[in-house]
Amino acid sequence: MTDKKLRIGLGVITHRRPDGLLRLLDSFGQMKVPENVECTVLLAENDDAPVMETHLDKLRAAIPFEVHFSVEERRGIPFARNRVLDMALEADVDFLTFADDDQVVDHYWLVMLLATMQLRELDLVGGPNYFQRDPEAALSWQSNLVFEHYERAMRQLSSRRASRIQIDSEAEIPIYTNNWMLRISKQRELKTRFDETYRISGGSDTKFYLDFSTAGAVTGWAADARTFEVWPESRLKFRYLFRRSRDQRATNLLRAQDAPTLPWALLSFLSSSFSALGLLLRSPFNDFRSLTSAISRVGGAVGRIRAARGIRSQLYRPSK
Repeated sequence: MTDKKLRIGLGVITHRRPDGLLRLLDSFGQMKVPENVECTVLLAENDDAPVMETHLDKLRAAIPFEVHFSVEERRGIPFARNRVLDMALEADVDFLTFADDDQVVDHYWLVMLLATMQLRELDLVGGPNYFQRDPEAALSWQSNLVFEHYERAMRQLSSRRASRIQIDSEAEIPIYTNNWMLRISKQRELKTRFDETYRISGGSDTKFYLDFSTAGAVTGWAADARTFEVWPESRLKFRYLFRRSRDQRATNLLRAQDAPTLPWALLSFLSSSFSALGLLLRSPFNDFRSLTSAISRVGGAVGRIRAARGIRSQLYRPSK
């Protein structure tokens, strides 16, 4: 008699990115599936005017797995994540993964996530997300600088997180849905869900990790389970780098209830601006690499001021 197969739901939320979604599904189709595992794609379109259903035949043809499709008309990332979570519960899968519709997964991504989950008896596991150039885009000087900034930052972050495994502090690593696997039986027990008050600010996945671990779940890190985010040139701009740094800092401080007082935030802004000026003046001597660090530093300082004033990020506000 054969052992019962483990069932894994490959969760994806999407919003008006049919090409990116097809690229992600194609990487699902090419990845190695662990032995004795059966995969199902759980796809939720987040749109009040859904269009993805017309692409379903093409999407299903791209992969060897069954595709379950649903529409979440309430605009906001946590609504769509909870819709996928409900699909996983209804389908009675053993594990649920998440990856974004602007990513591709490594050939051994699923193998590494599952092996880490089982070997260390985890309830939630994440892995590193690296950046990848759009092969069809010829990047400008500005876009190349911003891309290299994010690439350096992610390599450094991934290295620090991998080292936490060696000192037995991997539970402190936040788990994001760009590379994520959940043990469904533990979620059924704890009933943790994505906080829908984070509709436009972002950060509902970090809040899920914090709520889940605080409730008693065991979390960890799979350093070799890699995803790759393909960034369009529209995001590789100084303005976007500033806004992202600003909004991420504000969201993190407000979520942790660690917002500074306004006078302290203003002092921090002056200090960061002085530091950023030094980086700016050095930039001609290091191929302008420190220019992007200066922009990011000022953005983070402005984020502290916004947190002190209680201003939430609107980075994911639905467009008019």
